[in-house]
Amino acid sequence: MSARKPPRKQAARKAAPQPVAIPVAPRTAWRLILGSVALLGGAAAIVWAVAAGVPRDATMGVATAASSAGFVVRQVEIEGARNQPRLSIYRELLQGGSDSMLLADLADMRARLVALPWVKDAEIQRRWPDRLHITVIERKPAALWQWQGRIRLIDAEGQVLPASDLAPFAGLPLLVGEEARLQAPAILKIIASRPDLADDVRAALWVGDRRWDVRMKSGETVSLPEGPAAAASWLRFADLNTQSPLLGRGFIRFDFRIPDKMVVRVETDPGQTVKPRPTPPPAIAPGAPAAIQPPATIQPQAAQPMQTARAAQPILQEVVI
Repeated sequence: MSARKPPRKQAARKAAPQPVAIPVAPRTAWRLILGSVALLGGAAAIVWAVAAGVPRDATMGVATAASSAGFVVRQVEIEGARNQPRLSIYRELLQGGSDSMLLADLADMRARLVALPWVKDAEIQRRWPDRLHITVIERKPAALWQWQGRIRLIDAEGQVLPASDLAPFAGLPLLVGEEARLQAPAILKIIASRPDLADDVRAALWVGDRRWDVRMKSGETVSLPEGPAAAASWLRFADLNTQSPLLGRGFIRFDFRIPDKMVVRVETDPGQTVKPRPTPPPAIAPGAPAAIQPPATIQPQAAQPMQTARAAQPILQEVVI
């Protein structure tokens, strides 16, 4: 009796792949596909035309054909613009001779935007088929600049920022002098290096086109030396003020113009509180006379030997520390 062969196992059949449904109407899908092909073809044609030196009329014809297919600028999205008027941004973007997405010169558009007073930088992106997305990085107000009786708003680089109302910026430091705006980056960096003292600064006066006098809210003046030594002198003054408070105690001037020394000018006996000078009004109208006027001339004062203040003689004195 012969043994029966075991039945062969039937090979499992592979399931046929199931079609994936696309949530787009067939007509819309075909339009997107054909539009993309037309777009790529038009872009390639323009690149070839420019490289081959084809006349501008022919290049414009290709761009016009792409525009007829729907690739024109219909929407402009702006992000990050708070102080720069949006109308001025639209005007700079759309002042070209064509609204074709293919012919939009993004580099030229960016150059025009960066030339606007509040715009520090900008990024422009095409978002097909018909949108331009603009990201604006604005300049940040850093100080008020006073010259010839006018007060203007500037950023940390000294760029003048147009503002019809300066009241919201009244808490910013005031820089006084014709060239103070151009020297703003250095003094603002020096003041910001010690946040514990920055809030006590009322103004900084550019003296003799070479150095700064820093006016404190309590009335004192810190005379900084020229050049890089100014930053070190400000740090030293801040350290001394931390160790023993110096502001509002009867001193008039802290002079650091002599290397490695601080000359202190006093009007009364140390320890007596002087009346702080009036602070600027909360609202400053453009073109109005400023609350702080720069001195006509400031002459360096020679260091004097240490003197002892007497109660019977509350006159101006200088002490070298």
